[in-house]
Amino acid sequence: QSEQFLDIANKVLDQIMAPAGAPPTAIQKALFGEPPPEGADLREEAFRVARTLARNAYRRPPSDPELEVLVGIYDLGRNHQLKHTAALGLMLKAVLVSPQFLFITPAEPPLGSEATVIRLDDHQLAARLSYLLWSAPPDAELSILAGTGQLGQPEVLRTQVERLLMHDRSRALFDGFGVQWLRLAGLERQPFDPDLFPQVTPELLASMMDEVRLFFDSIVRENQNMVRFVDSDYTFLNESLAKLYGHEPSVSGPAMRRVKLQNPNRGGILGMPATLATTSFPNRTSPVRRGVWVLEQILGERVPPPPPDVPELADQDREGGEGLSLRQRTQRHQADPTCANCHQLLDPIGFGLENFDAIGRWRDQNEVGVPIDSAGNLPNGGPFSTPEELKALLAQREHALARNLTERFMAYAIGRQLEGYDEVVIDELMVRIADDRYRMRTMITEVITSYLFTHRKVTL
Repeated sequence: QSEQFLDIANKVLDQIMAPAGAPPTAIQKALFGEPPPEGADLREEAFRVARTLARNAYRRPPSDPELEVLVGIYDLGRNHQLKHTAALGLMLKAVLVSPQFLFITPAEPPLGSEATVIRLDDHQLAARLSYLLWSAPPDAELSILAGTGQLGQPEVLRTQVERLLMHDRSRALFDGFGVQWLRLAGLERQPFDPDLFPQVTPELLASMMDEVRLFFDSIVRENQNMVRFVDSDYTFLNESLAKLYGHEPSVSGPAMRRVKLQNPNRGGILGMPATLATTSFPNRTSPVRRGVWVLEQILGERVPPPPPDVPELADQDREGGEGLSLRQRTQRHQADPTCANCHQLLDPIGFGLENFDAIGRWRDQNEVGVPIDSAGNLPNGGPFSTPEELKALLAQREHALARNLTERFMAYAIGRQLEGYDEVVIDELMVRIADDRYRMRTMITEVITSYLFTHRKVTL
């Protein structure tokens, strides 16, 4: 892995460094400053450049030993007959492959301390916050607050969370957390049978992802109740997506715009082509995949993997399943006692979304003209017969929905799976989140200002 980092660093230097004898590039000037005047102390210049590079790359002021290491690399280059600029390039390469640049380096407990959990210092907190919400290093305001020791103050931290979330850069939160939560990674490369779905193009798949991205962003920016993820009355469409929704007359052109939905079965992530497509096969829907997705991603239930010796539906077709509907073929799995318990939970939910085909178009009949039967029961939630009724039942489980999303966001924010003792913190957060009607931005703020986010465990 270190060889890969070094190879990347070499490529970066090749792109930004001017050839020997040529004027410095704009990026080179930004990194190293103007060439030093004749007679300048070049080693002192190297210290100045090292301090600036390390401050930006490490996202905190560098220590004196760290600066000495970098200038020592500059000296090594000079001792091997490299000119000043080339020796600075060698120093920059060292910065690019250093752990301080590649990772948010953790704070260490004071010497002699037996603490197993310590608070992040303000620079580490700034980096953790900025990478979480912007997928980028801290900006000037965060860095200044960290440098003056103010960022760790609860009210200052809350104000900064609000500022970062309302900035356009916060759309990176969907590309990191949202895509992971909804299992949308790979959608734009997902194959579909071109004979069955000729309209699926790279542009359409990109539009599907844009719809969810804009919808996610709207719920964050408007601080809506988290239930709106499953039950809303609007979405974002362009012309190609509108055709899937049946909105051809009202939406034209490639630009995405907010659209009021007329079909109550739509609205929310359950009825979006992106989530429906990722839970389908290239040539048909998959009620089982969709049932698993709802239970795990929306309700936070754990669904065990299927036994390894159970055949896929395609195999069942070759074993006497010809002529059966998809519901009948799926129900054959329940003949195996090892499958029955899970399928009794999964299948009804998946068939509740069967009115949507593999790319999210509404249909009343399947591909062979058989009417869609979308009736089922939500575990501990009552019966439903349409996607609209399924969404309403899910929306009634407001606390479970919000807790699942909170736990997933917390795990993403701190970069590890939650453990048993973490549940105490989550319990406390849920009280405050519930008091503010389960609002999305409130949940994000409570997670970021929590003990779990502002502290870390010490590796002994």
